Amino acid sequence: MKRFLFALLLMTTLAPVGVVHAQAPVLQLSGGDFPDLTVHRPVFDERNNQLAMACDQMRARRIDELDPLWKRAMDRIHFDCEDLTEEDAGFSMVATVATGFLRPGMVQFAGLPVAEVRMMDSDLWSDHQYVLQKSYAEARTKLRDFIQSRCQAQQERDGALVERGCSLTETDEGLYLEASELGGIWVHPEEGDPARTVYAEAWSD
Repeated sequence: MKRFLFALLLMTTLAPVGVVHAQAPVLQLSGGDFPDLTVHRPVFDERNNQLAMACDQMRARRIDELDPLWKRAMDRIHFDCEDLTEEDAGFSMVATVATGFLRPGMVQFAGLPVAEVRMMDSDLWSDHQYVLQKSYAEARTKLRDFIQSRCQAQQERDGALVERGCSLTETDEGLYLEASELGGIWVHPEEGDPARTVYAEAWSD
């Protein structure tokens, strides 16, 4: 009986340790560290000249093609592509939208849980987003302080995202930090889902 009780006590003591070791590390994001969710497979003509990019040359990355940390965090990737004509955009180009759906509890931005990564790109614009599983009211102050602190820390480095000033502008739509004449950082409630917040780094020509 004593041996049985000792074995039971040992199992109870060791169980939490095993659970801790089984947990995968949480991927901590800080902005500007978006994953590459798409693959371009260029096509060449008979003279080995590369043809213009088109949607039939594009695809979503497989999860096993991602960086190891993203590989553990990613549940699935959805990819859309549209071939735009000269009438649509002024010249022919492709517009892509890649959405990475993340495993719950695996990714955080500014200490807040991230549910999705959205990457919208073309030759004329780029909009990269982290969709946070927190309402804007809950996330606003923490995100404002985090973005401002990160901006100030990067000001004296070459290639800083923000060219001048780190004060965020607050509007009825959310928070905005101008990075350059072409774009900046936006924080706003997710359209159609007030329980979530969008952090976006975007530019347009």
